[in-house]
Amino acid sequence: MGRIGDPSEFSQLPSTLHGQLFLLAFDPRSGRFDGYDPALFGFALRTAMLTDLYLRGFLVERAGKPVPARAASPDDPILRAEFAQVGVHNRATWAQLIAGNQHEVIAAVREQLLTVGWLRPRRQPGLLVCDASLEPFDQCRVRALAQVARGALRNALAGLPAERWPVACGLLAVTAELPVMDGLSVDVQGWGRLDAIAAGALVPVSGLVEAIRERRGGGRSGPIGGSS
Repeated sequence: MGRIGDPSEFSQLPSTLHGQLFLLAFDPRSGRFDGYDPALFGFALRTAMLTDLYLRGFLVERAGKPVPARAASPDDPILRAEFAQVGVHNRATWAQLIAGNQHEVIAAVREQLLTVGWLRPRRQPGLLVCDASLEPFDQCRVRALAQVARGALRNALAGLPAERWPVACGLLAVTAELPVMDGLSVDVQGWGRLDAIAAGALVPVSGLVEAIRERRGGGRSGPIGGSS
């Protein structure tokens, strides 16, 4: 399998970070997609979009706020819509952009993955499609994606070299408390390093941390900035 996030790997995995993150929401133990907190997951999906735009050079940060770095728009329709929300004179912080309608963003990504074929419904056509009724087209590739994301995040936590894209994927999955990442919180120490990782090459994720803290009343709850 090629490098996760490389657009040339479109046939194997979604080329977008939000597409890959949605696939990581599949819980291999229950065989379902509904084992997540909708608010956290919605925040993480929108962060994935902003991180994708940031890593691909469509957005830069100025005075703590994202602004467009180029006039051209992304090809992906979801990324294009997200990019359009960030004007040249943007006054919103990363956290403010992230804390949008979480149900809307989940539905948009779900529909995109269904349309392209990375997700498929288990039930008969005509019935309501919800996350619990879906499954990945290829569970083996989803497991491989999880392994790469977990490994990259472990390397980043240990101060070892790791590519930004899979680190971002793992970081977002852990922050969203996705079941597929449960074991990571047990056997990896040093969660305090995650704030530093996010604030460096993955600055939109710092906005996710802030949005979660604000949602939880400023408390420290969760692996990033989290409580115990």
